[in-house]
Amino acid sequence: MKISLVIPMYNEEENVAKTLEEVTNVLKKFDDFEIIVVDDGSTDNTYQLTYELISSDSRIKLLKHPVNMGMGRALRTGFEKAEGDVIITIDADLSYDPSFIPKLIDELDEPTDIVIGSQYMEGGKTENIPALRLFISKSANKIVGYAMADSISTVTGVLRAYRKEVLDSVELESNGTEINPEIISKARAVGFNIKEIPVTLKGRELGESKVRFRSTTISHLLFTFFEKPMILFGTIGLIICLIGVISAIYLFYEYLIGTLDPTRPLMLFMVLMILSGIQILIFGFVATQISLLKREIYVVQKENKLLRKKLK
Repeated sequence: MKISLVIPMYNEEENVAKTLEEVTNVLKKFDDFEIIVVDDGSTDNTYQLTYELISSDSRIKLLKHPVNMGMGRALRTGFEKAEGDVIITIDADLSYDPSFIPKLIDELDEPTDIVIGSQYMEGGKTENIPALRLFISKSANKIVGYAMADSISTVTGVLRAYRKEVLDSVELESNGTEINPEIISKARAVGFNIKEIPVTLKGRELGESKVRFRSTTISHLLFTFFEKPMILFGTIGLIICLIGVISAIYLFYEYLIGTLDPTRPLMLFMVLMILSGIQILIFGFVATQISLLKREIYVVQKENKLLRKKLK
């Protein structure tokens, strides 16, 4: 069994040497492995330092994007070049300790196809994480996890092990951090089995975080609405309907006490609110059906990719 470790890097010159040393020491336990470093358009010395460090080690490959394209695109580039039977992903800043890698691989047995390192499941821990970042991370995982209607507690984390078949079977499109829930969503839709193990997430020790909370939050919310449209349409539709119903109750009260004026604008407002709310709920229902159809398309894509692979 060959193992491929994919590490996306962007402006990580402070971490390059330590990261490569630690992951290499862990992977030495295995007979056959490769490390794929994807420099995502760094503007510091990340690429040059990596190039110098790996020049004498053929097991480490260095790929480069001309400009910063995002974590998702960097991971996809690594996946395309990975030759291993098992593909591992990890952060460049070692927020997750590489010592968890063997545990991920050990759990990747039948019938498990994906193993996720989870800091939010029972037994998982976080250390030295800024309070705001921790709150946003937990909230994002709760919201996106709910949209997937699954028991996965950490859907945005990057510490994972995949069977190569999984990544060969799904069409990935995301360029940003939303690639992590995208993989889970599509893999689950085509029938792959997913498992979590408890790990520890630590705060960054060197360099600056590349996570932009605003853009990350927006991308995860958009992914959630795309995955489960009724969260958006249902919430808005019910609120608007409720406003209409409350207006109707008030108008009925005025009718009972004899002060109702049929020409009041509130009459038209009530009708518009109720009709608009119902229409938005219908939009949500239609969007949900489209989402279910999308899952069937994933299955067809999987079959087509496997067929093309066999023909090659």
